Amino acid sequence: MFDWPGWMDWRELSFYTRSGIEIAILYLLLYWLLVGLERISAGGKLKGLSLAVAGLVCAAMVARVAQLHAISWLLQASIGFSAIIMGVVFQPELRRLFTRMGGLFPNQDLSANASIIQQMIDAITSMADRRIGALIVVERSDRLDDYINTSPLDCEVTAKSVMSLFWKDTPLHDGAMIIRDGRIAAAGVILPLTENIEYKHLPGTRHRAGIGISEDTDALALLVSEETGSISVADRGKLNRGLTRQDLEILLGRTFAGHVRRSSGL
Repeated sequence: MFDWPGWMDWRELSFYTRSGIEIAILYLLLYWLLVGLERISAGGKLKGLSLAVAGLVCAAMVARVAQLHAISWLLQASIGFSAIIMGVVFQPELRRLFTRMGGLFPNQDLSANASIIQQMIDAITSMADRRIGALIVVERSDRLDDYINTSPLDCEVTAKSVMSLFWKDTPLHDGAMIIRDGRIAAAGVILPLTENIEYKHLPGTRHRAGIGISEDTDALALLVSEETGSISVADRGKLNRGLTRQDLEILLGRTFAGHVRRSSGL
């Protein structure tokens, strides 16, 4: 009969074996989390969160049955830190949520701005014909103070004023124009770019900036391509291209009439 050394018995061997298994499992789990969080988008985060919750439940059950005390303790302790972890991982999504919550209290009567629709349409279609790039952001319920304060302006919305600000030789033509309360509130504004991989192929930054501001807020972004002269709109993180003058009339008519909707419907 084989005799184990005096300093080790079956209980100790079982303890060290379980400890080694726990260390290996924790290492692989942390490695998988760190690698996975590097390249997942918002949709992937939500899907990954569901899988992670299911995995934690299964792991807790297995750890309890197998008497893996360290893993059981870690799963219990992780509940207390879950709120912090969620806040870090989902920081962009939470920021957008709180911004949208601010939209529950509208700050302006959009119906009062109906008089500028024709001026905007004339300016956009004229710039499209001349292939002058433009990005016009129309503020809805979400306040855009942080962006307006970076390059404030107070100007009446006319076809000439809009075109002059986006003229190729002007210092403000590369940035965005923001319209608030029927007036040009800012020009030359730098906006956040979308991180949606669906739009990574878009050339330049103008269209990605328009999509980015529509993701972060409920603002409507109107774009004119400098390369093709096509007119596009970014709304709720979606880009619709090839708009006509009639499309602009319908879209701006609904926007300035105060019918804020989940999608532009184009």
